[in-house]
Amino acid sequence: MKYISELLKGVIIGVANILPGISGGMLAITMGVYDKIIHAVNRLFKEPVKSIRILLPYGIGAVAGIIFLSLVFEYLFHTYPLQTKLSFLGLIGGGLPTLFRKSFSKEHSDWKKGIFTTVVTCCLVVFITFVAETAIASGRSGDAMNLATGADYLSSGRFWFLILFLIGLVAAATMIVPGVSGSMIMMMLGFYEPILQANNACIRALSVLDFPTLFFNVMVLAPYFAGMVTGVFLFARAVERLLIRHECQMYRIVTGLVFSSPFVILWDVSWKSVALYELLGGIALALLGYVAADLLGGEG
Repeated sequence: MKYISELLKGVIIGVANILPGISGGMLAITMGVYDKIIHAVNRLFKEPVKSIRILLPYGIGAVAGIIFLSLVFEYLFHTYPLQTKLSFLGLIGGGLPTLFRKSFSKEHSDWKKGIFTTVVTCCLVVFITFVAETAIASGRSGDAMNLATGADYLSSGRFWFLILFLIGLVAAATMIVPGVSGSMIMMMLGFYEPILQANNACIRALSVLDFPTLFFNVMVLAPYFAGMVTGVFLFARAVERLLIRHECQMYRIVTGLVFSSPFVILWDVSWKSVALYELLGGIALALLGYVAADLLGGEG
């Protein structure tokens, strides 16, 4: 049962990393597995057997979520955007009680400073989101490209493999740092849709056993994934040191990120066109997400 729970958590983290506005690291924290995963990544070479045993179910779940559910959630995100976003908001909100205990418990006498840190973090993220969304919107309006496939776009131009490696480093940083939506950063850089298209092209090619197309897309994405693996090890060590030395402050910042999530995730929702049944359905899914996060939470 514990292994199944860890697999489900991995699936949720994997899916979150491909949805715009959703933070996989944030969901890992709300489900109580963030510290354990970071610690295992940093001890992978010192304690390989123990670390692999910890990381394996989360890794399998995340890969399965990305491979088997990316097409499903791409459809849900575009067809039922409000309901999908609210369900993930519920998952994120389910971790608030744990965050409050780690940030504002009775032994923390400087709780006023903590509230200030949380509020400043929330306001800063909202401001950055406003700037990012404005940049994304302006980029879309000026984009006249009509690309056949994501892989064609990614492999065009000089030094594309180096650029994709660096993009992979950025993606790894957004996976490790809680509250930062990797998909939103990738949108700003103009690589979100091409990489998602190339990933989905791999899935479609595999489903029909089209090995030449599969090989082409995999080779194009290889530098990106190499950058991701390298970045995970680089940034995981830095984050673990911060959690060890400044645990309370880090969780206060994360709490601020959680409070900013509704603004970040629901920023582009056209509320005038939202029907009442869509809103009520989304709220119901948010409550279910909250309950699911509570059931999946904890280290056990």
